[in-house]
Amino acid sequence: MAASSETSTKSRAQYLLLIILPLLVGLFSLISIEFTGVMDWLLVQPTATVIIGLALLSGIVLLLSSSVVAHADRVAELIGQPYGTLILTAAVMTIELSLVASTMLTGESNPTLARDSMFSVVMITLTGVTGASNVIAALKRRNLFSNGVLDTSQLASPNQLGALTYFDLISTMCVLALVIPNFSRSTSEANFSTPVNIVLSIVAIGVYSVFLSAQMGRYRSLYAERDSLIVSLPNNSENNNSFHLSLSQASILLVVGLLLVCLIAESMGQLIETGITDLGLPSSLAGVLVAGLILAPEALNALKAASLGEVQRSMNTLYGSVVATVSLTVPAVLILGEITHTDVILGLEPFEMVLLALTLLLSYPHVRLTGIEGMMKIVIFIFWILLQIA
Repeated sequence: MAASSETSTKSRAQYLLLIILPLLVGLFSLISIEFTGVMDWLLVQPTATVIIGLALLSGIVLLLSSSVVAHADRVAELIGQPYGTLILTAAVMTIELSLVASTMLTGESNPTLARDSMFSVVMITLTGVTGASNVIAALKRRNLFSNGVLDTSQLASPNQLGALTYFDLISTMCVLALVIPNFSRSTSEANFSTPVNIVLSIVAIGVYSVFLSAQMGRYRSLYAERDSLIVSLPNNSENNNSFHLSLSQASILLVVGLLLVCLIAESMGQLIETGITDLGLPSSLAGVLVAGLILAPEALNALKAASLGEVQRSMNTLYGSVVATVSLTVPAVLILGEITHTDVILGLEPFEMVLLALTLLLSYPHVRLTGIEGMMKIVIFIFWILLQIA
């Protein structure tokens, strides 16, 4: 009996170490970046050394992101959907907005900062990650044919009404915030006058508040998973582990992990710019890479959900992130712009508007997923990246 208790204690200690280890690695890395001068040393090194440093830090971000996904899964398991993905989205958005606000208040004047940040999130999420999720979900389906005939009921499928709600919100807010400012007659820049900015901010916050109320209230079922389409997996030691974290423990570790991911990714910004400059690539690519690192936890969470056949959970994570980004970033930066007397340019460049239109067209939710729609989204993502490089 004593031996069994000792083994159980040892196993629990090992389990807790595996949980905390990524956070300790991330914390050590952040302290090294901020307080030891290692970043200043890397910035003056040859290109090869800079690239190696970026690779190591990116690996640490991915390690932390994997930890965040595990804790997000635990939270979702305890409180159900869509609350699990909402917590992940809320934590990421809080940190993203803090980083944008900090840059606007203390960094160099950059009137397109918010626009570039929002558009990067939209393109990475709606094309690259959503496209990969669609393909993975489609490939995971089994028993698609019955007597040689395609059984369409077995194809991967989101909750159609919930998916349409996401599409309506995303398309409306993206056009209002990122396209219409280019056609404003009240200013010479691609932005609105102060009265219109006030209305836009109120609309953005109001629409998002109504959406959250509906998603967590009477229309919650529209964002729930279709259990019949979830892929059954064999039990493993992880699923049977008796040392599960409580809701409060998982939530705290989730937020701490996200905070470390975002702070490390933001600290890498100058190093990324140096590496890109040394390689002769456009500086705009730096913002894309930083946005990609910050979105890594949500991306991994969505891809994992898609691999389990949980298409709606994947959509809740990705589309929910885009809705929150556009609806909350716009009023935040407009208010900060008024306070700091800083110009905020929201209107996209012409080629970006075309890519956004094509992205929104392909984002219209399909009743069933075959993988073709995902491939087309990935094609748009590749072309967008190429346009950042060219």
